[in-house]
Amino acid sequence: MSRTAICISATLFGFAAIAAPALAQKGTGEPSGVARQGLKLPVEAMSGTIEAIKIGRCEKTTGRSAEGAHLIVQMPDAKINLHLGPTFALRDELKQLSVGQNISFEAFRTDRMPKGAYIAKSIRAGDKVFALRNDSLRPIWARGRGGGLPVARGGGICWW
Repeated sequence: MSRTAICISATLFGFAAIAAPALAQKGTGEPSGVARQGLKLPVEAMSGTIEAIKIGRCEKTTGRSAEGAHLIVQMPDAKINLHLGPTFALRDELKQLSVGQNISFEAFRTDRMPKGAYIAKSIRAGDKVFALRNDSLRPIWARGRGGGLPVARGGGICWW
């Protein structure tokens, strides 16, 4: 490999390392995510029926995700918007969820989130359990020191 190619590769690698923390999942209106902040948010166990699966561009994103996945869940006393994460990271899980399906889930929220909006930590659909975040609420798709994702894919919370 030529000296120029090595320099270019090293420079690109350096930019990627710097960008990773900037791509970490963040809470609504926060400069860093709940896991990085070390917040101990209460996680609630809930259940309901999937009324809609929404996948689309995140207009009010707090991260760089171009597309996010949400479940609109009808519960006995309320309807909630359950954020799952970036669509690319959840393709297999989304194939196994459907409208009309009963689910139970663990979810959390911050005070800055819209009313009725939650973030899923895990979902149980029938005999399948999908762990989306670990005990510190860090997304399973997060990588590296900053928990970031590749620039082309991103990974923030979005609300429609």
